[in-house]
Amino acid sequence: MSADQATAAEPAADPPATAEPPPLRRNRDFTLLWSGQAVSALGTQLSGICYPLLVLAATGSAAQAGLVGGATLAGSLVMLLPAGVVADRSPRKRLLVLTSLLQLLAVGSVVPAVLAHRVWPVQLIVVGLVQGCCSAFFMGASRGAVRRIVPSAQLPQAMSLTQARGQAAAMIGPPLGGALYGVAQSLPFLLDALSFGAITVTSALIRGSLDPEPPAAGAPAPPREPLRRQLTAGSRFVLGDRYLRMYALWGAAVNAIAAGTLLMVIVLARSRGATAPEVGALVSASALCGLAGSLLGPRLIELFGGRAWVLVTSWLLPSCAVGIAVAPWLWLMAVLGALTTFTVMPAVIVFQVQATRITPDELQAQSGNAIQLVANSLSWLAPSAFGLLADVAGARAGVLVAAGLYGVTALWLQGNRALRTLDRATTGT
Repeated sequence: MSADQATAAEPAADPPATAEPPPLRRNRDFTLLWSGQAVSALGTQLSGICYPLLVLAATGSAAQAGLVGGATLAGSLVMLLPAGVVADRSPRKRLLVLTSLLQLLAVGSVVPAVLAHRVWPVQLIVVGLVQGCCSAFFMGASRGAVRRIVPSAQLPQAMSLTQARGQAAAMIGPPLGGALYGVAQSLPFLLDALSFGAITVTSALIRGSLDPEPPAAGAPAPPREPLRRQLTAGSRFVLGDRYLRMYALWGAAVNAIAAGTLLMVIVLARSRGATAPEVGALVSASALCGLAGSLLGPRLIELFGGRAWVLVTSWLLPSCAVGIAVAPWLWLMAVLGALTTFTVMPAVIVFQVQATRITPDELQAQSGNAIQLVANSLSWLAPSAFGLLADVAGARAGVLVAAGLYGVTALWLQGNRALRTLDRATTGT
């Protein structure tokens, strides 16, 4: 059966249910995994804003601060594909625990360096690379774990809670991390290290099997592929499936444009006299609305349908970007930015739910990591490209270019036949 046929015919990942599954809040394994990741996400946001502050205080070099800031993303992108292979072929619970412990040790090593006033950018770059590599393995294992411990009908709610977790951490973490850094420079890094201890414990307490179903008794073991084909199995599955290919490309476009737009909005707000606290409030308001969109996502998807919601969101993005470019008041910019964040979160949930449902258990980590690799492939370049554009033509021109790119993405999505499968995300089938 071809990959496109696999999209049309859902794999029976869950056994027939004889009774309604218990609510997610009573799903012990999901609660443990989610709560541990929530604590870890908050810890990462606490320290994330403090790494550049620490480098600037130690060296005064913005370039070195940029290298430290990009190390985690670089490590993650490099390891996503091999991490997916390992996460689909090794005990996932063991992988969750091991990678969390390694990140605890890596971040924990920053604390004594700060206390001793011996902060070296090279050490922080190594810490970032270790964190990025470990996060690639952890994310791959956790993707497969969620599919094993959450019934298919509850995946929209699970993805909603996952998105809400990230938005809440992004809203609370940076200002709290900055405040803690002002109290003691080592404090955000200590709490981040402890947060990895929390996810280590909660992962270890999971009881259910997180690994793909073993072959049936007496069935021949699948032949072992060459290493090169193993590393590209997830990518080949994604590229061979119309829906997954569309999802990955949409993510690459929207993530890159959004990264550039955020920088343009900050520059535009500052040029209109906004203070640093006002810019911070603008970003926090966007994160707050993203949290609301994540929590309300399953209900909104049920009411309007997955395909309709994604299309409305895709056309709202360029419309709001134009509004931001011409808005005369900061608060109007904030409202338009918050509106786009609110609508994007349910769209992401729809995409993720369907991708999880149509991907076999043994490819969950590889496929998910391959999608993430494509989705983040341009994000690192966008701020620099838009920053150069702003220097030449101004921030308003940069936002208008972003609106045009959003419009092209919406046109492409409007005519994409694979988008029709999104309405399945509302049925739980």
